[in-house]
Amino acid sequence: RENNLDSFEEESNNGKLMSRNQLTSILMAKLPPAIAKLTLDLMGMKGSMRHFQTARNVDSELDKIRAYLVNIMAKSDQQSSLCRLRFPQGKLYGRNFQLKTLMDACSKLGKSCGAKMVLVSGHSGAGKSTLVKHLKNSLKGRDIRFICGKFDQLEQAKPLSAIDSALSEYSNEIVRQGQQKILQVRESIIEAINTDVGVLTETFPCLSKIVGKPTTAPTEVHFIAAQHRFKFIFQLFIRAIASLSDPLVLFLDDLQWADELSLRLVAALVTDTENDGFLFVGSFRDNEISASDPFALHLHELEKKDVQITNICVSSLPKEDVNELIADVLCIPQRFTKSLSDIIYQKTSGNALLIAQLLQSLWDEDLLFFSLDTKTWVWDLKAIDAKEIPDNVGLLLSEKILQLPRGCQYGMKVLACMGSKCNESTLRLIMAEGKELEEKIDGTKSERSVAEANHQFLMLDFAVNEGLLKKEGSDYMVAHDQIRQSAYSLIPEKERGRWHREIGRLILKSIPENQVDDVLFIAVNQLNRGEIHLEEEDHRLDLQKLNLRAGKKAMSLAAFSIAASYLKAGLDMFLDNHWEHHYDLSIELYSLYAEAEYSNCHFQEVGRVAGIVLKAGKSFEDK
Repeated sequence: RENNLDSFEEESNNGKLMSRNQLTSILMAKLPPAIAKLTLDLMGMKGSMRHFQTARNVDSELDKIRAYLVNIMAKSDQQSSLCRLRFPQGKLYGRNFQLKTLMDACSKLGKSCGAKMVLVSGHSGAGKSTLVKHLKNSLKGRDIRFICGKFDQLEQAKPLSAIDSALSEYSNEIVRQGQQKILQVRESIIEAINTDVGVLTETFPCLSKIVGKPTTAPTEVHFIAAQHRFKFIFQLFIRAIASLSDPLVLFLDDLQWADELSLRLVAALVTDTENDGFLFVGSFRDNEISASDPFALHLHELEKKDVQITNICVSSLPKEDVNELIADVLCIPQRFTKSLSDIIYQKTSGNALLIAQLLQSLWDEDLLFFSLDTKTWVWDLKAIDAKEIPDNVGLLLSEKILQLPRGCQYGMKVLACMGSKCNESTLRLIMAEGKELEEKIDGTKSERSVAEANHQFLMLDFAVNEGLLKKEGSDYMVAHDQIRQSAYSLIPEKERGRWHREIGRLILKSIPENQVDDVLFIAVNQLNRGEIHLEEEDHRLDLQKLNLRAGKKAMSLAAFSIAASYLKAGLDMFLDNHWEHHYDLSIELYSLYAEAEYSNCHFQEVGRVAGIVLKAGKSFEDK
């Protein structure tokens, strides 16, 4: 058979297309009639494209069928996913220039000409995080350590959340490298910081995996002095773990939601002239930043100090790259997908997130499907062109979430209330015990067994399979902030406070008193969002005390803006007669709030609060 096909190729390889009669004549002369007919049928298949252009293509396919007949007849994972959209992993579209700029910045680590800061800007869904993720993958195998964290819109009241996440990643990496690496890093940190290492571990407990738990507590100093001390010690720490021989890249995502203290630490790192082994990469939504936002103000200060910053803008994908992406998703040559990609581009303006969700929506509605007859993807151009696409990708995502099982919707709403990430044990607890939340969904009150609660938790796998959630270790996280916002929007606005209040209550209920500080910011933030639904004065009083506790903790971290927000929340819950009935709590909240605002340089507010205390104080000491 091989000789027959070789001679056939010689006869036909003249650069011209043969007529069907010529092709039939040659095939019948070289092959048995049944095989010749099958070859002609396969080459003549109708559809959006022809898979078999030559007899050699047909021969190759038939040979595979004969050799792997048993496997072909058996069900496989590849067969199961044949009719589903498969988005390429590890390939970057339309961002080669931006990726090269990032790689160049990393290659200049330790050089005087290199930037200490790279900022990636763009609208939501443009692909900023994906671009930096490709940078991380490109750095594998090089002697550059890459750690990352992400700020969360719902965790703005938790100071240093993204930096803490990045350092947790760093600590886990060092531990995985073994005891010798731990001792080496520990020695470098202790040599740089010495007895003040407790200042770090108190704020970032994850570092105890490397340096151990300090035997002595840090020396207590005034709040403002504590801020300067912490900033300096953090600089020394980064110098110790980032060197020319072991450089470090720190990536913080969504800087538009960064807290004041995190921004101060970033500024301290990028202005540190004694650290040549460090590079900061940050991303932010440029359309969600105003001139008065903390990030914009800090950026302006850095520019005035002539800090060398490399700016990278991630805009929408060009039409050609959209076509390449769709062709790769459908495993079809680009010339066959152009008509489809033109419509997709027109409806999405090249927004990467919207393109992916629109394709999935078309698949859900059977406007795009895999034909088993033609073994290729087919689509209804007229119907797709006529399809109304929401201007906001969130509406498209909300429609998709509503197609999931009810238990899965419930889990996604709970996660949306928590933020973009939650560990499995906490999420399982809230889904199992948050009876009030579930009643709002079902409209019924019922007791559920443990098995039923577990079954409902497993419903989240539907969202993972649809690409809406990701499971990393013991954490569930939304694949994109737009997905979280869409899930959250499905909770009626008047009921959101009840959801937050119940979640905060369950978090505190599940934690022993001596561990409350570990979840204090998360729990109090949830309870504050549900404060309007507190009906009993005792509950309101308990929440005020929790806000005082959170304010004190934030002050100890020198996170004065966050401290002021907690203390102000506690003050706003007071009723008119609070000086008479809760004098001690009133004095403590007002006094600490005034000190926080003084540290924030809000002197007019300090004067206003001082006037209230002078008028209501009972003793000279209180005044």
